[in-house]
Amino acid sequence: MATIREVAADAGVAASTVSYVLSGNKKLPEPTVERVLASVRKLGYRPSPAARALSLGRTNILGMFARMSAATPDEDVDIFMRFVRAAMYAAQPRGFDVLVMGRGDDELSGDILADAVIVMDIRAVEPRLPHLLDRGLSTVLIGVPDDTLGASAVDLDFDDAARVMVRHLARLGHREIAVLAPPDEPPGMELAYRQRFRRAFAQECAQLGVSGGFHPCGPEVPDVEQWLAAVLTTQPHLTGIVVMGVSSLDALRRVIAARGLSVPGDLSIVAIAPIEQFLVLHPGTTVVDLPSRAMVTRAVNRALDELAGDPPGGVELFPAVLTDAGSTGAPGRGLGGA
Repeated sequence: MATIREVAADAGVAASTVSYVLSGNKKLPEPTVERVLASVRKLGYRPSPAARALSLGRTNILGMFARMSAATPDEDVDIFMRFVRAAMYAAQPRGFDVLVMGRGDDELSGDILADAVIVMDIRAVEPRLPHLLDRGLSTVLIGVPDDTLGASAVDLDFDDAARVMVRHLARLGHREIAVLAPPDEPPGMELAYRQRFRRAFAQECAQLGVSGGFHPCGPEVPDVEQWLAAVLTTQPHLTGIVVMGVSSLDALRRVIAARGLSVPGDLSIVAIAPIEQFLVLHPGTTVVDLPSRAMVTRAVNRALDELAGDPPGGVELFPAVLTDAGSTGAPGRGLGGA
């Protein structure tokens, strides 16, 4: 592999001139620039990323912080990868690569090889945020904690989503509705979106005179069977189910079918998920879109704009949009009629 000195010798300039041409840090005569670039192409020179980072004080890397593990359900991983792909599409035209950082909070104790970061899986009280801001990193959240500490944030309006879903079922005549939610987080690690959705769901049910329950559930058939048994103790005439934990949806449909019930004839289902992939995996299911690509694109551009000098701060919420794909209708027999 050619070195910068070999490029300089071929172009008849100093090595520092080659560095200036490649970094754009100094205005040089156009013939000099063209001669250097011709030598770069001829010799196949590729700048060292580490050397470039040292010389520029930049890595041209956008970091994505997310909590992922081998225990994460496959469908949740698929959704996350759509976020990653959207980040790559947004960052690459601006000259940035994307580095996924998913080993956990211990990554904050070492060097962070990124100029700007996108943070996902936002907790109500987000412990990563002070560390990132103290380092001076351009930081944008996908999610809204109780206190953003002045950082920018982008998210779906989960309060609006809860209201839209409850109103949709209530207009169809449902009087008992339950949320099938992902499993609870450990104390102190509650996700911000979940708290906002749960609070808005309860408020909207109370306002409309609807019985509303919020219950966590795992992704397997035994988990859903336990969930249904628990719900029936307080809502024996349940006819509407709001699905937040989409990894449980296949198991839910199997359990419903095993009870001799149909959707939407006996039970209505409305879910919240990125609509494009969701309707491929679950055709015919009414869904409130989680606009992953639009949210990530906005977050990436916000982070890079702030890196370039724009002021941080501000929360941007995307409105909830419901697509009725046919899994909701008038109340049927419900679980109590099985």
